Amino acid sequence: MTEQLKILLQAGTAVISDVCDSIGIAPPVLDTELFAVKGFGHGFAGPAYTIAGESQKWTGGDREKLAAIDAMPQGVVAVWAGGNIQGVCCFGDLLASSMQARGCTGAVVDGGVRDIAYLRTLSTPVITRYHTAAQGIGRWRVTGRQIPVRVRGAIESWITIQPGDFIVADDDGVIAISQTLLDKLVSLVEEWSKSESSAREHVLQGMPLLTALEKYGHL
Repeated sequence: MTEQLKILLQAGTAVISDVCDSIGIAPPVLDTELFAVKGFGHGFAGPAYTIAGESQKWTGGDREKLAAIDAMPQGVVAVWAGGNIQGVCCFGDLLASSMQARGCTGAVVDGGVRDIAYLRTLSTPVITRYHTAAQGIGRWRVTGRQIPVRVRGAIESWITIQPGDFIVADDDGVIAISQTLLDKLVSLVEEWSKSESSAREHVLQGMPLLTALEKYGHL
């Protein structure tokens, strides 16, 4: 993980979101229905490796899905854009195992997964919109990889993620950061984090909130 991503992950998605607000950008937070399969305490960050799919009736194996995972480089966050997926999974135990073997940092699934009990044993964290017993074979298939994808958002209905955009996920949620904004956001996030830490310490010592607001400009 790069030093910039370490700074963002340590600061957290809440601080990143506040910084976005401070520069007039709607925080690109993903759908609030997303949940972490392994539970709290398994944050991750990395460049997005995008995988798109859609509901289709078909027969045979989903070779595009397998090829997408086989081509996955180390250190990425796999972003699965399920499109109109409903009730079926994007992947389960075997494909998750393959992603881990390839060094996938984490997976964010705008869709479903299955084999939850097994996924919890893996070191690669998975965040998903739902879980299901139903497989996607014959019902949903991968249509492209490393292309711009749309995933459901928290504030905006849809968020477009480009391959290589940066994904940060923690206990508060998942946020996507455009490559063009990375340097600016990292610099502002460092400043904001220092200010927030100082404000928190003073509030714990009894500083009135209105006084803290005047001193720090935000709470």
